[in-house]
Amino acid sequence: MKHIVLIGLLASIFAVTGCGHKDHADCTTTGEQCTNGAAGCCTGNCDELTGACSRIPGMCLAKDEECSVGPDCCSFACVDFKCSGDQCKSDNESCGSDGECCGGVCDNGHCTPLNAECKTSGNSCGGNSECCSKYCVNGLCDNAPSFCTISGDSCVTDGECCGGLCAKADGATLGTCALVPSSGASGCASMGEVCGAGADYQPGAPLPTCGGECCSRACFPYGPTGVLICQPPSGCRPAGELCVNDSDCCGGPGNPDADRTNTQCRKEAGFTLGRCDQGNACAPAGDICRLATTSCNDTDRCCAGTVQQFPEVCRQDNLGIPRCGIGTTIDCDDPASHAGQPCATSADCCGLPCVYVPGSETGYVCGSTCVPEGGACTTTADCCAGLPCNIPTGSTEGTCGATQGCADYGQMCTDSSQCCNGIPCTIPAGQTTGTCQGVIL
Repeated sequence: MKHIVLIGLLASIFAVTGCGHKDHADCTTTGEQCTNGAAGCCTGNCDELTGACSRIPGMCLAKDEECSVGPDCCSFACVDFKCSGDQCKSDNESCGSDGECCGGVCDNGHCTPLNAECKTSGNSCGGNSECCSKYCVNGLCDNAPSFCTISGDSCVTDGECCGGLCAKADGATLGTCALVPSSGASGCASMGEVCGAGADYQPGAPLPTCGGECCSRACFPYGPTGVLICQPPSGCRPAGELCVNDSDCCGGPGNPDADRTNTQCRKEAGFTLGRCDQGNACAPAGDICRLATTSCNDTDRCCAGTVQQFPEVCRQDNLGIPRCGIGTTIDCDDPASHAGQPCATSADCCGLPCVYVPGSETGYVCGSTCVPEGGACTTTADCCAGLPCNIPTGSTEGTCGATQGCADYGQMCTDSSQCCNGIPCTIPAGQTTGTCQGVIL
């Protein structure tokens, strides 16, 4: 399986009983509060959303590393708090303990499926459609087609799930990812979820019209895998996307058009995460809209004006997503002149990144250039070529990480060979630099 193996996280000496079994892990187990910080977690990661130790999608622990649950391990088998060198037992296979099973439960000598509708990660598979993750690699369901865990796949914490919820049965350690409930908010697919043809997508093939089922209206290849996922949109979060606070949402407090809408991060009682709901008012700056030249199933009524009267009020951000602008027109003859100006998305910045600046009066501000490693971002397209934007679930504040070796969707390029997964480098006429962007709505 294509994982980055976390080696040497801990050098603990295992205290075992005479029969060779441990009573507990020496590290803080996945799902427990990070009492000793990230370094004290078995996975080496502390979830920013919940303050609990959690797994990082795409990373796993190697054989004999200390663990607490199967998904911590590359083998998906955590036996006696150590990652097994043997692959976890698939659903309904014979077993001797819970830790041997991909689903985490051994009942009457057989592994119990965690999800009756699809195979959770670690199980053997014959094709992508069999897996909850929609990603079958080398005959095994893989849990890393995206930067978060796909709905239906196994999980321990809410923060690892694309939908913001790890639904568990009473007393269970493992659950399955789901979309947080939110009455009144759109039921579209949140960023990170597999969309369109998913892992069956072939470079150069048509992409879903107008972004398909994605809240962001952007169903594009994920750089590390090439799987089609719902991409994080630039700047504030549009209707249907996950949120923590009202201010995360386009039109929310501190954002443009806040005085024209009743935008809120709509949460159900007891939930930390909700989804952005702009109500029935006009679409605030940053919300998804309908381009004057393309008819998609989105509004033509931005708060700044209608698309019919002001065609430029709906313009594309650095991923090509049509977003309502702060004003009805924009002058992009000199993009650098927009640096430091208020924005809702990069559509207000003529392709420059629109990043959240804590303490600023407007919340989001146009940057002067691509964001380097360690800088603030809202989407990977904000970061300099080859750097991913690592975004905690539900947050608008990510950080540009270490290089992944190729330019992802929306990042700058001078040649198509620089772009991930066969994405073409689209260069405007008369210019030498463009963006990795094959389809623009």
